[in-house]
Amino acid sequence: MKTTPVIRFVLLLVAVFSFISCEKEETSDPNQPLIDLMKAATDSVIQNTEVPGVVALVVDHKRGINWMYTAGYSDIANKLPMDSSYTFRIGSNTKTFTGTVLLQLVDEGKLVLEDKLSKYYPLYPKADSITIAMLCNMTSGVFNYTDDETWLNTTDANPTRVWTPQELVNAGFSNNFYFSPGKSWQYSNTNTIILGMLIEKLTGNTLEEEIETRIVNPLKLQNTGLMTSGTDLPGKHGRGYYGGKYVENEDLTNYIDVSVAWAAGSAYSTPRELQKYVETMVEGGFITTSLQTQRISDIKLLAPKLGYGLCLLQRGSFYGHDGSIPGFTSTMYHSKEKNCTVIIYFNCQLEDIRPDMLFYSYMNILYGENY
Repeated sequence: MKTTPVIRFVLLLVAVFSFISCEKEETSDPNQPLIDLMKAATDSVIQNTEVPGVVALVVDHKRGINWMYTAGYSDIANKLPMDSSYTFRIGSNTKTFTGTVLLQLVDEGKLVLEDKLSKYYPLYPKADSITIAMLCNMTSGVFNYTDDETWLNTTDANPTRVWTPQELVNAGFSNNFYFSPGKSWQYSNTNTIILGMLIEKLTGNTLEEEIETRIVNPLKLQNTGLMTSGTDLPGKHGRGYYGGKYVENEDLTNYIDVSVAWAAGSAYSTPRELQKYVETMVEGGFITTSLQTQRISDIKLLAPKLGYGLCLLQRGSFYGHDGSIPGFTSTMYHSKEKNCTVIIYFNCQLEDIRPDMLFYSYMNILYGENY
């Protein structure tokens, strides 16, 4: 068949459009359906709960997912959107910082995990029966000072009071032990306060200085640090709301002096910087291979796929921690097996909805039961 110039032009267009169509199919993101499902799960939190705002970061290096998403408000009164670059209080994620510094001191020969607490603090109750490892993995039985009635009443009456670490430890030891040291497991902030004091005792420096020197500076983190006292949140940030129960528009951003949490929960960061930190921590970038192996494997199983180790929380193949402090809750995990990191931050503290719940939604979307 003889083709005319017009026919040749039409055939050329067909060929071009066919190429574009094929190229579009070949370059379409196979991860988009997963991202759409995670987005819907995140939006559902804003739509169906009292959570004002969410920042979510999911980086699955194997799949090529690098997803940062924000939803809701960072400032309710002014209707300002959430911002993924904002700093926020990371609560008990701080425990991993304290634990990492302590393990570095173990590597340096300044102590061993089997040391009895009495070697450093002989006057503490049952100090001859408590090991440093027990303080790290929450098997010491020491009472949680944040559950002490006197401490709670004092803090409620004067939330900006500055507490010394020793006062916090005293509040814990003013109560009976949960159990004999080493016989069971119970989460207690008192354990990590003692670890922070021990770090200062062994190094002669403040815990803040040690975290900065050993973690923040080597990773070149610009918006991460430990606060020892004060109510201000460093850096550019939004607002933090509620203190467990929902109280409409209750702004607790600058409500409490962070000395109430210190080594157990007074640090701050951003999602991207937490990603860099937790990936380094779980991949073994801070301590020797042998001690890292112990940290990852020496886990007390609390429930299926849930365990606690040396200042470290395990969920399936993911390791990290979660955190809660008035106005802020967060979750920080990395899986070496999946080569995936998840950071989730809510600008509120509510008992009935936590970032870990959204983490499990993401796990179901990405891996099903095999996370």
